Amino acid sequence: MKFSIALLCAILSVSCINQNKKLPIKHIEKMKHYNKQIVLDFYKNAIGKADSKYASKVLKDDYIQHNPSVKSGKAGFLEMIPILKQLPKPDNPSKPFMRIISEDNYVVLHFEVEIAAQKKTVLDLYRLYDGLIAEHWDAIKDSAPTTINGNPEVEGPIMIENKKLTDKNKSIVEDYVNNVLINRNFDQLSNYLNSNLIQHNPEVDNGLINLKLSYKDVLIEKVHRIIGEGNFVVTQSEGKKEGKDWVFYDIYRLDKGKIIEHWSVNQLIPPNMAHTNGMI
Repeated sequence: MKFSIALLCAILSVSCINQNKKLPIKHIEKMKHYNKQIVLDFYKNAIGKADSKYASKVLKDDYIQHNPSVKSGKAGFLEMIPILKQLPKPDNPSKPFMRIISEDNYVVLHFEVEIAAQKKTVLDLYRLYDGLIAEHWDAIKDSAPTTINGNPEVEGPIMIENKKLTDKNKSIVEDYVNNVLINRNFDQLSNYLNSNLIQHNPEVDNGLINLKLSYKDVLIEKVHRIIGEGNFVVTQSEGKKEGKDWVFYDIYRLDKGKIIEHWSVNQLIPPNMAHTNGMI
């Protein structure tokens, strides 16, 4: 990460907070761009190349980790570098990142990666501060070999459009999650979702009826974060699936005021973790 990029990102971030997001749109867009680039460079160098010096430079000293298997703090991540170096690299790696969504100081990445010959579907969420990575959440699952709906689990539209509709789209998703998923008013699905909903959850078929059936044994109890950029909105939630505690990440693509496409990455919350921060 070049110093100039980090410094500019820090200035933009602080200014945006101090002015209550009243910066010109072009400045906000620059902040998003630099935040995304910081995270992408982190993946390339700290994770892909297992570069401990780079990781030490880009992580805050009090870096907060929510991945249940990794210790918190900068030192906790650096302990993972030798393991990253030993991981076998696939001969023909797939395109790493599908969706990169940013709002304020948050960056979301949605992608598929091969780890030890097993394809994984991943959603990573980063919080940045002063041009450094301050906090990380994620959900990781084995990628499904096939899907009930016939759609790929991760692939699909990636173009961020209609950025002026970000707040409106976030409001639609917030109402949907609270009214339908939390309060379980599934008779109101059509108020928020297109009747021809495109589904990427490998265990759920397309359409509204199948989505409703998929929540038979799933209870969304609380939404922690809603992050939006244009036509994409991401929610981070917790709840129960078949009586066990889970973290749920959902990505929604909206068009003309309704949710038209849906991806998800969910993970069972283990009883024991490498830290006391929880997964959310």
